[in-house]
Amino acid sequence: MSKKILILSTGDLNGAYEAMYKVAHILKNMGHEVVMCVKYKTKNEEFIKAYSHQSSVPANPGLLRTITNKFKAKLTTASSSQAKKNFSTDSKYSFLSKDELSENINVESLIKTVGFTPNFIFTGMTIDFLNSTDLLNIYNATQAKIFNITVDMNHFTGGCHFSWGCEGYIRGCDEKCPAIIEADEKVIAKNNFDRKYENAQKANFQIIAGSGLTFTQTQNSKIYKDQKTIHNINSLIDTKLLNDKNKSIAKRIFSLSDDYFYILTGAQNMEDPRKGFSYLLDALKILDKELPIELKEKIVLLVVSNTVNEEFDQVTFKKQKIDYIKDYRLLALLYQAADIFINSSIEDSGPMMVSEALACGTPVVGFDTGVVTNMVIDDYNGYKAPVKDSRKLAEGIRKIFELSKDSYTVFSKNAVRQVQEFSSYEYAERIFSKILE
Repeated sequence: MSKKILILSTGDLNGAYEAMYKVAHILKNMGHEVVMCVKYKTKNEEFIKAYSHQSSVPANPGLLRTITNKFKAKLTTASSSQAKKNFSTDSKYSFLSKDELSENINVESLIKTVGFTPNFIFTGMTIDFLNSTDLLNIYNATQAKIFNITVDMNHFTGGCHFSWGCEGYIRGCDEKCPAIIEADEKVIAKNNFDRKYENAQKANFQIIAGSGLTFTQTQNSKIYKDQKTIHNINSLIDTKLLNDKNKSIAKRIFSLSDDYFYILTGAQNMEDPRKGFSYLLDALKILDKELPIELKEKIVLLVVSNTVNEEFDQVTFKKQKIDYIKDYRLLALLYQAADIFINSSIEDSGPMMVSEALACGTPVVGFDTGVVTNMVIDDYNGYKAPVKDSRKLAEGIRKIFELSKDSYTVFSKNAVRQVQEFSSYEYAERIFSKILE
């Protein structure tokens, strides 16, 4: 039976926003009526609608209505004071969701924008668009079942999108928050967490994990630990676009040689400390010292990024920079052309590139976090290293490098199989079918 489904996301392009765009497409393909409502619309699809506030207040409201509106305005101003305060944070935590107490959208306007009253709502990253208080208001107006998808940790923290080892999300954020710098401002995290917890209880928010790491985190989180079943949708890979069907010719398309071993790595911003590229550089230095010269000469590093860390100039292996690729067809060919993909992230809910590489039959070596945690299996489709352990990362790279041709083919096929079974659109459809029952 077809459902009316609303997807909420700040945007529709790149990263966490792209993930929600994929969710919308999967649900549409399942035959449901779907609208993706965003603050910033960039794609042309009609099912994506930009939120627009539509005032329902008459031109000459009665005295009671005027008093009511003024009272609500005062409440909103008071509750949003912490958001207006320019408090200082440690940037690595991405404390971007600064105020769970305020109301940011008009629910009546939202429903008018969408065009229907939803039965189900799925949210991803909604920074600068709406928060858990807005979701509670939407629930009160629609009684829709609300599912928050962990594109990062924000749905169960006091404002951080990454914890960096802080366990506030487990016990409840308090006035010792490491993400907020000034002592008298740390209470903001506690206020946010308490309101988020309260809103989740009132509206019975449910959580859906987006990776092996966030699956474990949600199981341990104070807000969602009592949820009976937590599903994990693992990156959502369209295997019609990302697959290994052109692996035999992919190198030639990029003018790469069959005589070399190509290491692929990348991120939108390599300067981001979460991406851990300094640890990859250390791993490459270890390989440089330990490999014989004749083997070193066969290795080429392919770096895909908008910006490349200057330290990469120190890499002694042959290297080639490739501009960040937005076309998935071209990106799929690049994954297939590479012999290995390295994910050096040390604090990440993804990245999607791990599952994308696996889908294209490219073994992955990376630190045991994010998607790597459950999508990469040692001696099967790649190798995991303890976070920040450059020595183990180097060992994983060398193991793939030294595989025989037949053994490499087995790893490659296993990589594809892992995605088909646990990260494909078909897998996601089975998960959503259970949720929408």
